[in-house]
Amino acid sequence: MEKSKVNAFVRKNMMWLILILLMLVFAILSPNFRSFKNMMNILTQNAYFIIATIGVALIMISGGTDLSVGQAMGVIGVSVALLMRGGCPVPVAVLLGILIGAVLGGFNGACANVLKIHSMIVTLATMTMYKGISYILSGSQSYYDFSDKYLSIGQGAVGPVSVPVIIMIVVGIVISFILSKTVFGRFIYAVGGNAETARLAGVNVHKIKLMTFGLAGCLFGVAAVILTSRGGSASSAIGPGVEFDAITACVLGGVSFIGGAGRVSDAVVGCLILGVLTNGMQMIGMDVNSQYVVKGILLLASIGYDTYQRQVKVRMKADKK
Repeated sequence: MEKSKVNAFVRKNMMWLILILLMLVFAILSPNFRSFKNMMNILTQNAYFIIATIGVALIMISGGTDLSVGQAMGVIGVSVALLMRGGCPVPVAVLLGILIGAVLGGFNGACANVLKIHSMIVTLATMTMYKGISYILSGSQSYYDFSDKYLSIGQGAVGPVSVPVIIMIVVGIVISFILSKTVFGRFIYAVGGNAETARLAGVNVHKIKLMTFGLAGCLFGVAAVILTSRGGSASSAIGPGVEFDAITACVLGGVSFIGGAGRVSDAVVGCLILGVLTNGMQMIGMDVNSQYVVKGILLLASIGYDTYQRQVKVRMKADKK
């Protein structure tokens, strides 16, 4: 009985155990890795990524996929920069940027509903659209000279904790509450688990998908604001590539690629594994190309582990019957 409990604990917390193991390995290989400053740098550098990944996780739990995340962040970042250059107050520009994210995300969801095709195909198309919109808005330029008020969003701190980390924690708590404690959250899981069954049970599947994409778009807006304010610049090139890392982090953490399963903590631990891995590999002197190879292997391994977990659950259900 005790052995089965241990096995259940390991299966449930496998990724957290891997994260701890990675941190121990890099702490041994590089003394600088284990400093508090470096730990805080990892969290701060990955705060925007974790927020964007939570948005991707929402979509994946609902049974969808969003490949337009990076390009959408480019549109949002450039739009916020242009609004501030036009005299718009920082709080208003930030709120409008988040609203733009909601609109872009909602558009993805609406197209998937209307065209009745998987969101991966839809967002493959809107990814190209958003890229064009971003470059039209920016004129292929980068924008700098942001006000201190805007820069404080990405570069400020409250005591030893940076503002991006605080925002990340708040976002994680809010989205976790929505998923676990609200009717909307339960409907997201239901739609991702089996859309047809959810529809027959009275769930407005199209509405839930639209709202999920819109909410995820808001998170992409927050992520874009943190990224541009931390870096002190905005351009069309800030976001592309985020989508694939976010999907990798989600699947690595345990968010099912086919929907219906996953938690905010799964997305977070996936991001932290990638963040610790990247930081640790840099500290021990591993080149960028080798890092890509390791990340690719991780993605394949995580997809295989996700498939294995589902097979185990199916066998367990069959044994009970």
